[in-house]
Amino acid sequence: IALEAALGVLDGFDAKAVLCDRGPRDGDVDLDGVRAAIELARTRGFTPVFHHHMGTRVQTGAEIERLLESTDVDLLLDTGHALAAGGNPVQALRDWRDRIRHVHVKDVRLEVLRSAADWDEAWRKGVFCELGAGDVDLIRFVSELVDGRYGGWGVVEQDRLPGDPAEAARAQARNRRWLADHGLAVA
Repeated sequence: IALEAALGVLDGFDAKAVLCDRGPRDGDVDLDGVRAAIELARTRGFTPVFHHHMGTRVQTGAEIERLLESTDVDLLLDTGHALAAGGNPVQALRDWRDRIRHVHVKDVRLEVLRSAADWDEAWRKGVFCELGAGDVDLIRFVSELVDGRYGGWGVVEQDRLPGDPAEAARAQARNRRWLADHGLAVA
């Protein structure tokens, strides 16, 4: 019912149906449920993508691989969540390029993640940071996107706690400038 309502809101927009496991990490993802969500999105005229995410049952590279082998859904590759889960975003882009239709370009500080008791604490401590300030090899990732002529959707993302909206806007301007300085055109 929640997916049906969300798809109703998206009707009439040039939007992607982004699917994600709701977690928690308590076993394997419900592949039948994912397939049903994919089919529902498609019957409503959307081309769904699946967003792997920390704290869900599709977090690690092996879990992403299982999802891709077991379904025909395309992937939203999130650089920050890929690295935080122990993966390599550049290798993920190479391995799954033919299934990637959306990217979240995000940086993450592994030191913050390692020092936190859990994912929620890491997030609250600012595990996600401005592009170029963390541990994701974004220069290589962006280079791979450009060289591979990636034509899908992309989002510059910096998850952060609510605070000063003017500083959040300045941080996003710096993120966009970082991308432009490294060869990725931003609209």
